[in-house]
Amino acid sequence: MAEEIETENPEEEKLWFYDKKNLIDCIPSLVGFSENTIKVRVKSLLFFSKILEYEITSLAGGGYVEHKFKNDFSFANLLITFNKSKKCITLSISYSGKFEKQMGKLLEETLRNLKKKYLEQKTVSPTRNNTLSSRLSSLSFVAKLVSTSKLIYTGTLDTGKIDITPFVEDLLHKFAQYPVIYISGFNEESTFRLLFANGELKGVYIKTSDKESFTEQELLKLKGTFHVSVYANLLKTSMVI
Repeated sequence: MAEEIETENPEEEKLWFYDKKNLIDCIPSLVGFSENTIKVRVKSLLFFSKILEYEITSLAGGGYVEHKFKNDFSFANLLITFNKSKKCITLSISYSGKFEKQMGKLLEETLRNLKKKYLEQKTVSPTRNNTLSSRLSSLSFVAKLVSTSKLIYTGTLDTGKIDITPFVEDLLHKFAQYPVIYISGFNEESTFRLLFANGELKGVYIKTSDKESFTEQELLKLKGTFHVSVYANLLKTSMVI
């Protein structure tokens, strides 16, 4: 599978594609990562899932960047080539080993996400890109947030029975002893992520279908039944906010 991006100066983008953080942001079903490893969740049977861990090795050459994913039973290779004469960047990925069907879908989505993220960062202003709300759209930021937190609540929110504002306020009151709280909710159509420090909303991210937003007003428009998880971050507030 492959994706192509047209650009005036393809070789100038090599550092961006070599940065593992940009790649990790684009991997769906990510449940954990470190500097040289990732963990992803895939379905193994109809009602069961499995966590797969891969070691990442990254290389950069004259006209390419390569990320290799490897474990004891499978191997994936992401190759990004920079063609100056054709003014394009080509992203291609291959996979061999166990869970080929599941990993094939995951890697295909990773490739699409990587292309989308690259194109978006070309148009997003630096100030907007550094806000906590925009950082909540990053899977790597969320994964780090969750990995340094403890799960303190899981439940459901039916917006047909209770508005989201009193539901969140009740959670904040119940867990007021924790200075930094991360709340996530999702259903088949929408996702929301909220970050609070000392009871004050610091970041909001909402995705409905393919539309993203970063405002409280859009949060109030969410409808349906959501699966909700609440995490208390264990780091100092200054290290998160």
